[in-house]
Amino acid sequence: MWRFAIALTIVVLAGNILLGQVFNTLLEQNQSQHQARQFSQEQQSLLAQVKLITSAFGSDIETHKLNQWLDRNSQNEGFSYKLQSLKDYPLPHSLLKQINTDGAVFLESNEGLTAYATLPKERVLLVTQTSIEPKGLQTAWLFTLIFYSTLLILILIFLAPFLHRLYMLRAATTAIGNGQLDKRLKVGSLWYLKDIEVAFNNMAEKLDRLMQDIKLLSGGLSHELRTPLARVRMGLDTLCETNDPRQKEQFEIRINQNLDDMEALVHALLNFARLQHTLDSTIKTELDLNLLLKQQVEKANDPRCKLKIPNSPCYIKAETHFINLLLSNLLNNAFKYARKRIELECKQDNDFTYLLINDDGDGIAPEDREKVLKPFIRLNKKNYNLKAGYGIGLALVERIVSWIDGQINIETSKSLGGASFIIKIPRN
Repeated sequence: MWRFAIALTIVVLAGNILLGQVFNTLLEQNQSQHQARQFSQEQQSLLAQVKLITSAFGSDIETHKLNQWLDRNSQNEGFSYKLQSLKDYPLPHSLLKQINTDGAVFLESNEGLTAYATLPKERVLLVTQTSIEPKGLQTAWLFTLIFYSTLLILILIFLAPFLHRLYMLRAATTAIGNGQLDKRLKVGSLWYLKDIEVAFNNMAEKLDRLMQDIKLLSGGLSHELRTPLARVRMGLDTLCETNDPRQKEQFEIRINQNLDDMEALVHALLNFARLQHTLDSTIKTELDLNLLLKQQVEKANDPRCKLKIPNSPCYIKAETHFINLLLSNLLNNAFKYARKRIELECKQDNDFTYLLINDDGDGIAPEDREKVLKPFIRLNKKNYNLKAGYGIGLALVERIVSWIDGQINIETSKSLGGASFIIKIPRN
């Protein structure tokens, strides 16, 4: 969410600054053009008033009557008239020169636009148009309205994909709530939304996996316990019917063995059920896969194992206990089915670290390669006199590989002809 907050802040600030500059420039240009036109009209009006009064002074109109007329009309028609002595109202030489040349000079003040003209007897005439209305005010309000409307449109354009993704998120959440646990969001290209979509897909993936584990565990538990429970029941029935001490002892031993098998099964199921929660709370550190693989081979002490590792370390991000669990389960699987040779290899390139375990057994058929990574899946191996187990080892391997963001593939070994387990782990 912090990415979305940053992106929204950038859009708002950039929109304010850029649009503000654009609209401010347009408004200034409009106001300057309007003001130029307005001043031109007002100047002509003021100049006409100045000429009228100047001509009146040059006629035979008595001065006191003209003054009365000026006082009487100062509050009418939006003009204000004032006569000042040149001594009381000194003007700069440059303005006097301009007045003599143009007949008047125009200056703007808070009161309005004023025309200055000189009259006989060292007097100055001030004619002010006091009814200047800021006609550009409406234009300024219009520009302000357009500015905020444009900014709002930009924000809505920015929020549109976010709202669309929220709608899709709601639809996906509803689908998962209705039992469609395979529902996922398609991760879009917007960088500030990717983390939300990826987090949702991770949550949905964990929920789907949890429900699958519950189904597998419940189904597997009922299936795996059915046989030992039947044996225990049969043994107890026989134990109650016989009076031979030797037979009683034999049946007691068998019943205890079946109970031990049931206890081991329950422990295996609990360990698998707790694995995902344990992985999620485990901190990953940098490990040398070469060193751990070498330790596992030395611990197994099986002459069939041939190890091929580079001289330089192959570092991965994981945890020692779970990588050892992964390696031991892969090796135990190879030990069960290999005849004379097992090859273990570790290599890496710029992006990935690869772990390869090959054997010369019968291999795994393509249609069974995905099945063996599920819990309680055991393939029929009639040629091997092996303890059946619970079919959880490779499921643990697949879960740990997923935890370290890796991939596991099962192929046919090109060199030995048996099964080839290839694990690809990202280096970063």
